[in-house]
Amino acid sequence: MSMDFVKLLTELGLTPTETRVYLSSLKLGPTSVQEIAKRAKLSRTATYDVIAQLQERGLMSTFERGKKKFFSAEDPERAVAYFKGRVHDLEERIETFTRSLSEMKMMAGGERPTVRFFEGQEALHALFSDLVSTHPRELLELSNVDEAYTQLDQRVLLEARKALDESRVKIKMLHRGELRNPRKGAEYCRLLPEFGDFSGEIWVYENRVAFVEFVGKMVTVIIESKIFADMGRVLFNAAWAVCRADPYRKMKE
Repeated sequence: MSMDFVKLLTELGLTPTETRVYLSSLKLGPTSVQEIAKRAKLSRTATYDVIAQLQERGLMSTFERGKKKFFSAEDPERAVAYFKGRVHDLEERIETFTRSLSEMKMMAGGERPTVRFFEGQEALHALFSDLVSTHPRELLELSNVDEAYTQLDQRVLLEARKALDESRVKIKMLHRGELRNPRKGAEYCRLLPEFGDFSGEIWVYENRVAFVEFVGKMVTVIIESKIFADMGRVLFNAAWAVCRADPYRKMKE
């Protein structure tokens, strides 16, 4: 089956009229614009315009013989080189566009947060599943440990924790209540009562902030937003610095 060159060249980026003029010229060899126009079924004026466009692309050339001007299509190898150059230029522009995504999102009013909501047993597994999927380098956690172990089945909680390779994640936890089953290598700081009471947990990891409520039916809300995650990280680190620096913390505990 013969190749459909008209379809191929238009798919590669030539306009239909450019394709017709290029193929007509290729078949005719060096010739006048009148002959090319006749074969391409275009007016002489339109053919001149298309030839100029093809010359800009480096796909046609012109020369004079005596007092006559001749036009000639470049070899197909030149067309291949032209299309390869277009692909290279496009790849560079895509790379530039990719690097500019954040700036473009700001033009649209900033990156819009994605919010997901889970209830019941699914809430716990969805939280750990999302955590693992981001391959986090760090997990910052604010937790009321007493509430967690009062409201959740300890075996279910420990089973869910197995999904995360804790040796690969730097974990810090600000906690209320007595620690149970502390993670190896994690850092902990116990919050003093005067910091206020709360139920549930807040996790900050990668571009996520997750809120967990234990009272009643367990609820998890995961917000995907770099801006929110960065704010959560700053607040956590400030609280961590205060907690660790308190010279009376051990006495008060």
